[in-house]
Amino acid sequence: MKIKLKNCSVKINTGDQIYDTKYNYLIIPKLYAPETGDSAYWVDFDWNTAAEAGMKRIGLPFSGNYGFTNTIMYWPVNHMVAPKENSVSCAECHTRNNGRLAKLSGFYMPGRDRNVILDSLGLWLVVLSAAGVFNHKFVAILTAYRKRNERKIKILTKKDSE
Repeated sequence: MKIKLKNCSVKINTGDQIYDTKYNYLIIPKLYAPETGDSAYWVDFDWNTAAEAGMKRIGLPFSGNYGFTNTIMYWPVNHMVAPKENSVSCAECHTRNNGRLAKLSGFYMPGRDRNVILDSLGLWLVVLSAAGVFNHKFVAILTAYRKRNERKIKILTKKDSE
């Protein structure tokens, strides 16, 4: 199910989650372990031991009493397009020229909106990252070249001394 909000569409996920009936908060159960007998729910299928282990790990008390409650989670539908055949190119939204989201306001969208500070910061991050990569490679090549020449000099001086 999908609900349209003013600026953001969301996907609603409903489910049942385990909670502590005494402390009245959601439990974070331990879900996975590589072997059986390690209190992981998806391996041992025991809610009580999984709840106890999970709550111990996060440092909250577990009363030993649990139940299940209905929960609702809202996920923003920003780039989740299903099926993939219905997806569009980036430029259909992220453009200054009559993009699909041109009439929406109140948020910054890269490619569509201008913010001198954000755009400059992004450009500098790209430039500095590229400079870091090139400098790293240059130092690696220079170090390898020096080591190779040092070996040649050692070999030549060894031959001269014989």
